[in-house]
Amino acid sequence: MRSLRQTTPDVAWPSLRDARGRLLGLPFVLTAAVPGILLGWQASVAALTVASVASFVVFVPMTALALNRGAPLAEDATLPPLTARCYAILLSLWTIAAWLGAALAVGHS
Repeated sequence: MRSLRQTTPDVAWPSLRDARGRLLGLPFVLTAAVPGILLGWQASVAALTVASVASFVVFVPMTALALNRGAPLAEDATLPPLTARCYAILLSLWTIAAWLGAALAVGHS
């Protein structure tokens, strides 16, 4: 009997080359977990929720527009590469939103 890994190459474990894209999200996860360590896990959940919503609704679309020089992306266009400066700005905005969410959770407790 053939294993699932042999039948579907897309399901196979990623190589180290593919891991770099996944590791770029690690600082975002750690940033959302720090309020939980310091203020309690309810604050961490609120921080993650607020930062995720703000990221998908505001930060990521604004970054895509900025990287494309203000023009909307066409459906068949390739995505512009994420520069180190944009990554740092996104991480800073995520951190601010996470701590704002944690402060709101602590304030309502």
